[in-house]
Amino acid sequence: MRVVRLINWSLLNTVTLSLVLGSGLPALAQTSSRSANVEDVKLETKDGVKLAATFFPSSLGKEAVPIVMLHDDKESRAVFNALARELQNPEGQELQSHAVLTVDLRGHGESTTQVGRNGRTRKLEASRLKSTDYQNMVRFDMEAVRRFLRKKNDAEQLNLNKLCLLGSGMGANVAAAYAAYDWSVPPLARTKQGQDVKALILASPKRNFGGLAIMKALKHPAIRQRISFLIVYGTQDSAAAKDTKNIYKLLSKYHKMPPPDQRREKQDLFIFPMPTSLKGTRLLTDPNFSMLPKLDIFLYNRLSQQDFEWTKRIP
Repeated sequence: MRVVRLINWSLLNTVTLSLVLGSGLPALAQTSSRSANVEDVKLETKDGVKLAATFFPSSLGKEAVPIVMLHDDKESRAVFNALARELQNPEGQELQSHAVLTVDLRGHGESTTQVGRNGRTRKLEASRLKSTDYQNMVRFDMEAVRRFLRKKNDAEQLNLNKLCLLGSGMGANVAAAYAAYDWSVPPLARTKQGQDVKALILASPKRNFGGLAIMKALKHPAIRQRISFLIVYGTQDSAAAKDTKNIYKLLSKYHKMPPPDQRREKQDLFIFPMPTSLKGTRLLTDPNFSMLPKLDIFLYNRLSQQDFEWTKRIP
């Protein structure tokens, strides 16, 4: 049986405008001393980009919730190492292990080479990416990620039907855009090929990044109604505050606050304003913001405890 971190449920109300700090949490900025299996992999996209990724397998097999972590602009998957390890292999408490995949999106980290059909090599640089490159993060990078997760699903190392996407800044927009695509894929008669994204964790999402308009993605009927959301932003970042409030205004129409005695089981929209000018990844990984217990409870109640059946994907 999983024992949830001791935390007042009021910390997870939908639109509280005050910062609640926790204590006694592990410093996510520090590297864990625990021994945990990790797998560095290369994922090749259909348009010839070799993506660097790291897989943190869960101990729960096909019961494991998969979490894909998508970094901000000019960052790399390395910014999520400590958080990924904590969610994969929690320390000191009876917490559930998750299967985590961190990935360098094209033009970032170690994912900077694209080989065309003619054999020519293109060097991808984060500072020189065009709108088509950001679209291709959704179209090709995330498709390569899904192929990898599908194999891990069929190897009974995770349950793809409980997929969570965690994104900061640019990564938040990529996550939302891919979720809309995932829920637009028509079902096949013999196998499930979409409708896998069940939760989005977004840090400093932007109204538009590189042509990825987040409001367009969130207006997809399935996204605004059937996905659970946890959103965090810095109140002293005026642009982030404005964008997040608009996002909340849209989503709150479809995610009503349940009665107090049902919130633990049914609440599916959470927003955390932090009194800081920091943005993106720092809001998730800086121990001063105490996001880890909130992530634990969100993942447990909105994914682990939900009846999203594991199914084999490759016929």
